[in-house]
Amino acid sequence: MVKNSRAPARRSIGSAQKVADILAAVAGHPQGRSLTEIARALALDPGLLHRYLNSLTAARLLHRDHRTRLVTPGPALLAAQQAAAGHYTRQSADFVGALNRLHAQLRETLSVLRWTGSGPHSVWVKDSPDTLALTYRLGAVLPLLSTASGQVCLAFAPQDEVGPLLAREWPRRRAELGPQFNRWSLQDLVAEVRRRRLARGRNYLHRVSAVSTPLFDTEHRFWGVLTALGPSSRFPYGWRGPAARGLHAFGLAHPVPEHFVDSLRVLPSHEPGPGAAPRSLPR
Repeated sequence: MVKNSRAPARRSIGSAQKVADILAAVAGHPQGRSLTEIARALALDPGLLHRYLNSLTAARLLHRDHRTRLVTPGPALLAAQQAAAGHYTRQSADFVGALNRLHAQLRETLSVLRWTGSGPHSVWVKDSPDTLALTYRLGAVLPLLSTASGQVCLAFAPQDEVGPLLAREWPRRRAELGPQFNRWSLQDLVAEVRRRRLARGRNYLHRVSAVSTPLFDTEHRFWGVLTALGPSSRFPYGWRGPAARGLHAFGLAHPVPEHFVDSLRVLPSHEPGPGAAPRSLPR
């Protein structure tokens, strides 16, 4: 009889996943959780969970208060969390340093926008020397159809997330631009953005031009957008201009580090950053 050599491996993987789930369930509640709460949240048998907790407590990954019986992160888990936070903060500091170098090179306003299911959110901005006071603020959500940042999201964001936003914006944009703006022209626009890995746009009301490029994370998943913008009277709007070349090269060379947005809150030299006084910015 031939034994299934893969069975122990599958059991080991399943056990490792349970350990990871238990640690995550406790790490998210530093005030402590009871065994019953953890078992219910993870749909685990309380007896099985008790055995895991004993092992994890012995390894100092978890701590169980003898009086309240609540389970909290142990010293080993806390040390690992602190080490990870430092690692992510260093990666984010390097990423912001690269953004600052690009800003010094272009001398244009730069904005990093995070893609979410409600659209691209501005999470990091550095103004140009001649600061523009225009139409959006840090934390603003930009439209898809009328901004270069939004067009990048149209081309690279998950289509099941883009679809509802596009349907909501479509009637208004069609009314603004007329019949020449249709499904076929939109398809051509999206195809060009994907081919170039760049989008560009102009706000004629505020006389601002912008160029945008997609940003991806370390797993090559679409993360968001990097946009450069400035007064239309002098902004290098061309596909081969310094803004387009600089953004394109940056997007290829610099994946967005994990926990970048969270790390911005603790970077000592971050400017401006979430929580800073809101400022009017162009799009």
